[in-house]
Amino acid sequence: MSGRILRRRWMPFLALGLVASLLSPSSAIAITKSEVDRACAASSAALADYRAASASFDEAADEYEQASLEVDAVLYRQGRTAETLDLRRASMVEAEDRFQSQAIEAYMNGGGTPSTLFLTAGSIDQVMLTNEFLSATSTDERDAASDLAALQGELNVLSIQLTDLEAELRSVEAVRLDAKDKQEAAMLEDQLTWEKLDGNCRSAQKQYEIELARAAAARGSAAGGVSAAATPNFLCPFPGSSFTNSWGAARSGGRGHQGTDMMGPYGAPLYASASGTLYTASSSLGGKTVWLIADYGTAYYYAHLSSYNLSSGTAVSRGDVVGYNGDSGNASGGAPHLHFEIHPNGRGSSAVNPYPTLVAACR
Repeated sequence: MSGRILRRRWMPFLALGLVASLLSPSSAIAITKSEVDRACAASSAALADYRAASASFDEAADEYEQASLEVDAVLYRQGRTAETLDLRRASMVEAEDRFQSQAIEAYMNGGGTPSTLFLTAGSIDQVMLTNEFLSATSTDERDAASDLAALQGELNVLSIQLTDLEAELRSVEAVRLDAKDKQEAAMLEDQLTWEKLDGNCRSAQKQYEIELARAAAARGSAAGGVSAAATPNFLCPFPGSSFTNSWGAARSGGRGHQGTDMMGPYGAPLYASASGTLYTASSSLGGKTVWLIADYGTAYYYAHLSSYNLSSGTAVSRGDVVGYNGDSGNASGGAPHLHFEIHPNGRGSSAVNPYPTLVAACR
């Protein structure tokens, strides 16, 4: 499947030619599923368990993605509603001030609405319905009172909507938490079943998964990733993590996912994929972030860190710890993960799908 989950279990005997073939423009499968079955004849039961665990992990990852998207959507609606409510409250204060000033001025000039009406009425609506108000006020005053009543009605509706959204948010966050637990359990089972495969079986299955990734990478331009020449001697930024090809997946605000989410333990070290210069930053979206500008020009982006290991502007060597995995930014409350991007033409340039590169380096 195009969203195949691939885990990093580094195997020294992986041929360099196989890694290079990952980024080949050819999409032909060099090893078939039947050939994998034959190579795994001695551990066929373990292979069946592994495939079942992998399928469960794929399903759990998709479920978590969907739950996270729903949380983002509710948060977005909640934010917009709260913003509108604040604006209406400000307008209400201004309208009240204008209305009261008009009423007081009219009353002091010998006309207008007696102040006792405002003291005894429960709401502006009640004031407007009295014969005394209707007979004592001008058209402008009645219009001002009508505007005030309309604003009060909007405030009531928005307050109810915000309360409903708070309840909805609690519900979808509970669903996401359950999906997070399922994903973590599925990830552990997937890793345990992999370890039960014998060496020949692992090698064949690994090659098959890499060939699947190569075929997926050949289907598009940015979606297909970059050549190995753009990421020379690339080092896996998050060893031991699990990830799927989520490039282009829907995100809040109509965005498309522009990277790969690498799932793993909170606080796990994250490594410099290349030698270069490191810059730290923070935002509400990415949380604690790192830009690593490689000496050869490619920029790597790390997001949602729990903390930094180096200060901004530091020169780093390939393999240095740049920070630690977390859930900062809009990942708060979700599964800890590294959001990783590759920008082959440097910081500020368009991102390309890092998945094929990560498969080759982290599997």
